[in-house]
Amino acid sequence: MRSRIVVALAALAIVPVAAACSGPGGTAANKQEQSYEVTEPVTALVVDAQAARVIVEAGDGPITVTEIHRYDDQRPTTSHQVDGQTLTLTETGCGGDDNVRCDVEYRVRVPSATSTDITAAAGGVTVTNLAGDITVTTQAGAIEGTGLSGDQVVVTTKAGAATLEFTEAPSMLRATTDLGAIELKVPGDQAYAVDVGTTVGASKVSVQRDDASAHKIEVKTQVGAISIAPR
Repeated sequence: MRSRIVVALAALAIVPVAAACSGPGGTAANKQEQSYEVTEPVTALVVDAQAARVIVEAGDGPITVTEIHRYDDQRPTTSHQVDGQTLTLTETGCGGDDNVRCDVEYRVRVPSATSTDITAAAGGVTVTNLAGDITVTTQAGAIEGTGLSGDQVVVTTKAGAATLEFTEAPSMLRATTDLGAIELKVPGDQAYAVDVGTTVGASKVSVQRDDASAHKIEVKTQVGAISIAPR
């Protein structure tokens, strides 16, 4: 049985590492990058964004965050704060003008045991080598996870595919899309209680199944194929 890791948080300081502004890039007129680190460990990461690409990976050392801002006129508004044991990253857009380019790319490195809760109205999410619980919600954007070993993983997207690969069998894995395929790869040495439903799309389940298993997988799509296979 995996043990839960709890890290006590004392005083936490956020120290700027670097900030740089470059010229035009991509389809946006401006690109600006800033990085900072959290010198004490936290146990939870929350990202709340309007238009953001979010990349979270496990790594040693202090927590580091890089924000890449791409925009035409007004720079995206972002903030970061620590409350108790939770680091929250927030992006609130560029003043409500939907006709200009305005988005952020977050690249975050955290200890592997950190729990992660990501909400993005528009933008893809990638999580790598995380052992904490994961919740991801997007309106439009693909969700990708590799090297996962968390106990509870819940991903939801309105429009976008979800692809998740696990190194340890989760107790609860729930994946839901309105429009998009779902592909899950889990350890093949366990049996799973699987509940699958799709309105339009084929479903293929090739893992061992046992309705009484402590390892539960729930997958629902409106339009999209489903694949659950051993890794």
